[in-house]
Amino acid sequence: MANSLKGHVDTSSKGADAFVGIYYQLFDTQRPVLNRVYRDTSAILWNGNAFSGIGPFSEFYNKLSSSEHTVNAYDCHPLPTSTAPGTPGSMILNVSGTVKYSNEASARHFSQSFILSPDPTNGSFYVWSDCFRFV
Repeated sequence: MANSLKGHVDTSSKGADAFVGIYYQLFDTQRPVLNRVYRDTSAILWNGNAFSGIGPFSEFYNKLSSSEHTVNAYDCHPLPTSTAPGTPGSMILNVSGTVKYSNEASARHFSQSFILSPDPTNGSFYVWSDCFRFV
């Protein structure tokens, strides 16, 4: 049991490291590509605005001015799963940092929580749920 949990924690940590590195780079430099990490069934809450699926959210975030995210900290933990160790399961990922939009005078603090689920078609993760909030 302990080895199984450690395997899931290790797999989640590696997945979170990769996801954080990719997500904010895409958001800041290649927003149209960001669609690939969401699905039509993704639930998204962006600073109090709810979106169901990537289509409406994509329209929203493509209207935002250019941005520059700085991630200060993130942490993840696996959700209960019946998959074998080394096999990715879903995870919760919490990120905090700052974001500077080009139309704003200064950076703003943010907190973002994701539920990431494994994508069996390519071995990566996709965003099942995303909750972003300025703090």
